[in-house]
Amino acid sequence: MSEQGWTAPGGTSGLPEQDPYAGRPGPAPAAPPVPPQYAPGYPAGPVPGNAPGYPPGYPQQAMRMDFRPGIIPLRPLKMDDVFGGVFRAVRGNVGATVGLAALTSMLFLVPFTALGAWVSSQEPSVSIEDSVAAGTSSGMFGTLGSMLPSIGSWFSTILLAGFLAYVIGQAVLGRKVTAGETWNGTKPRIGALIVATLLNSAIIILSMAAIITLPIVLLVAADRSGSDGMMVAGVIAIIVGVVLAIAALLFLWTRLAFVTSSVVLEHLRVGKAFARSWQLTGGSPFWRLLGIRLLAAIAIGIVASLITAPLAIIGMALLFTGIPLDQVYIWQAVITGVSGVIGGAITTPITAGLDALLYVDQRIRREGLDMHLIQTAQGAAPPPWPRADA
Repeated sequence: MSEQGWTAPGGTSGLPEQDPYAGRPGPAPAAPPVPPQYAPGYPAGPVPGNAPGYPPGYPQQAMRMDFRPGIIPLRPLKMDDVFGGVFRAVRGNVGATVGLAALTSMLFLVPFTALGAWVSSQEPSVSIEDSVAAGTSSGMFGTLGSMLPSIGSWFSTILLAGFLAYVIGQAVLGRKVTAGETWNGTKPRIGALIVATLLNSAIIILSMAAIITLPIVLLVAADRSGSDGMMVAGVIAIIVGVVLAIAALLFLWTRLAFVTSSVVLEHLRVGKAFARSWQLTGGSPFWRLLGIRLLAAIAIGIVASLITAPLAIIGMALLFTGIPLDQVYIWQAVITGVSGVIGGAITTPITAGLDALLYVDQRIRREGLDMHLIQTAQGAAPPPWPRADA
């Protein structure tokens, strides 16, 4: 590395003499930044220059460079930086992202789908018309069997979120990783990941249940009383309760978005990971994070629906073929399992990678993590998160 620092094109005379990073959180750079070096396999970013889109008040010298050792420039990220970085990470680490996602989805979904098909086979082997005509209460085993593959898909998502957090953390530093290294880097944190995800889900479900329980009780009491006024009040209470429950869901979904990244990249315990996520998502950044995650969820949901639409159409068509009810539910369980594998391999790496990059971005904005990452790229500081052996 050259001892003489790199100067942004456009003239040195206009730059202030004082340290432009004075007062920012995080460690001071060990040396002036060097020209951007791009890791093999990752697309090169823009060259240093007056790049637009930096947050107000960002140091002028930082605005004149775009240091990108890996998938993102080391500065506060714009929306296109976040989405572009995720796709670059997936393209540069196909085996550790799409490949590992497909393998993990299959490991969970094959046994859960087989179990679901067996449970569905316990349905009476009669046609749908005969079941309706007889007035039998069939469908319980079939419905349960059709749901079991979705439970397997949920368990696979726990591991995939941890895998992608590790991949993104290394890709930010310009490192390409293998599926074996990703497994080794995530394996010690699997227990904490499972506990954190279960606790996260429990917090959201219990919070929504607590909000909606009182309106339901009020509505039941109004129905028993036979009072029209009480019934109207109960319906209004239900509507208000649903709105509040949705608001609580979005709030907790955003505030707890970085629990997985904190567990994997910072090796925090479960309780500290929740506190860390709460700290990073508080204040005005909350609305930006909510907007980006909502936009991504909607877009990815549409793409996933288009991909699995042919399978969904086949599942619906089975209802009109006249085959016995148990066979309908068995095939629906199989179709749900196949859809889960396809969706897990294609969409989960994007959603999980997005959360990991937003975590890095929030640490850059709040703690000056970009300075630490620049030092790491220059070989002047250890990486901010550990690296596993392949």
